[in-house]
Amino acid sequence: MRKILTVLLAVGLLAAAFQTAPAAPKKVTVCFVTFSLQVGFFQDSVNGGKREAAAQGADIIVQDPQADVQKQVTQIEDCVARKADAIVVDGIESKAVLGPASEAKKNGVVVVGVDTFLDSSDVTTNVGVSNFDAAREYGHFIAAWILGKYGGKADIGIVLASTEVQLARRDGFMEALKSLGANVRVVGTADGRNILERATAVSEDLLSGKPTIKVVYATGEPQLLGALAAAASQGRKDIAFFGWDKVPQPFIQPIRDGRVIAVTNQQPELQGQLGVRYAVQAARGEKVPARVNTPVAIITRYNLDQWLK
Repeated sequence: MRKILTVLLAVGLLAAAFQTAPAAPKKVTVCFVTFSLQVGFFQDSVNGGKREAAAQGADIIVQDPQADVQKQVTQIEDCVARKADAIVVDGIESKAVLGPASEAKKNGVVVVGVDTFLDSSDVTTNVGVSNFDAAREYGHFIAAWILGKYGGKADIGIVLASTEVQLARRDGFMEALKSLGANVRVVGTADGRNILERATAVSEDLLSGKPTIKVVYATGEPQLLGALAAAASQGRKDIAFFGWDKVPQPFIQPIRDGRVIAVTNQQPELQGQLGVRYAVQAARGEKVPARVNTPVAIITRYNLDQWLK
């Protein structure tokens, strides 16, 4: 009996010795094609993606088209030629990106959209905010403020970038303003194109050309920075500002002072992080959700300190 047990033990040890160790996760290379690294929002998004790539043991290549649509298309095509496993893209114009996304899928490359929604079956998942819906909710907040401050009467200027995302933020805002009727007017719109110098220049023209403006709604970080600078250069202390995207250091004091009433913060770091996470998982053959809505928060002087923690 003892000999039988010894033989069985030896056989068991021999079998264990030949068992294959668990396979290491597939090494994945992710191309992150952002919008423009001249803007803090996109810097944060890319940094979130880099941290997630490191946590996943993945390689990451960052491409910066500097808000140039054609350059972004070329960079996506280049990522496919480099045989990247996945591409995370913050589309400047979603329709321009769909063709390269389709080609990427044909070549076995996973495509994930962040921030700008990419409406195509060739895109594995989208991570971001429903900009129209969020802007409409934010617009109701702004409308309530106008009602309380000015009795529901105010001239408004809008400073935007004519991108798909920021036009949706304009449209959602305009939808909300309908609740105040004709007493609230948008008297001018300026296109800063997500470039600080241009946003400042067009804001100066807007404020000097429409001196009755009491409220400025800015749909992105450079637009709000430019509008604030323009108002300061003209000595306009009577304007209330509402902004979008995040709360970088230059916005903190204006929020405390009450010049900036509120900023909608949409957590770009989280968008970049989740975009890369799902890109890596999909490239490894794991199932991922088709849509991930990231949260937004309205930051005012009343919750600023809590948010800064």
